[in-house]
Amino acid sequence: DVSIIEIGDGVIEVLATSGDNRLGGDDFDEKVVRYMIDEFKKAEGVDLSTDKMAMQRLREAAEKAKKE
Repeated sequence: DVSIIEIGDGVIEVLATSGDNRLGGDDFDEKVVRYMIDEFKKAEGVDLSTDKMAMQRLREAAEKAKKE
């Protein structure tokens, strides 16, 4: 979702919100993970998608990056 907000005098007012309720945080995380896998494969020639431990770490990193 995307929201346009106005902040002033300690008040936060939502002016507009839009999004696709069929998409969620997991969808975004998966796109980030896929990007990292593809970039690593281009740079190092190794496919991390076959490594369960690497995949777990990539998912955790993607979620953490999203929140930061």
